[in-house]
Amino acid sequence: MFSEKIVTPEQIALYREQVADNQEALAALDVIEEWDGDLADAGESIAKLNGIEGVETNADLRWFVQKLKECHKFICQPKYENLRDKYVSTLIPVLTEFLAGSLSCPPGVAGLIATPFALTIAEEGMDKFCQSFNTQP
Repeated sequence: MFSEKIVTPEQIALYREQVADNQEALAALDVIEEWDGDLADAGESIAKLNGIEGVETNADLRWFVQKLKECHKFICQPKYENLRDKYVSTLIPVLTEFLAGSLSCPPGVAGLIATPFALTIAEEGMDKFCQSFNTQP
């Protein structure tokens, strides 16, 4: 099962280098810093600030974890296996496209929201992440 991730200021600095050409990701890293590296809290904060509904409505399962499960079903498909050896900068655009459709939000907002998800996956490691959720119905 997935465990929530906290990134250090040093890790955030390394991620800034990886996404230096992505303004949405850089802005999301600022929010992650404000949340002391807590990726789930930062992701939910970004979603709320950008008008995404449902962030606080599910008491049984945290919104970030629920959306992470949806990302899992999407990103762990065989067609994305080539992303497993790549960096966060490669994951963000793929997750942005998925989240824009899933959340019905503009790509710029989805890019902000995709960043904490991409970092969570990177911190977990793609192979471990793809094994972390029980995919049985």
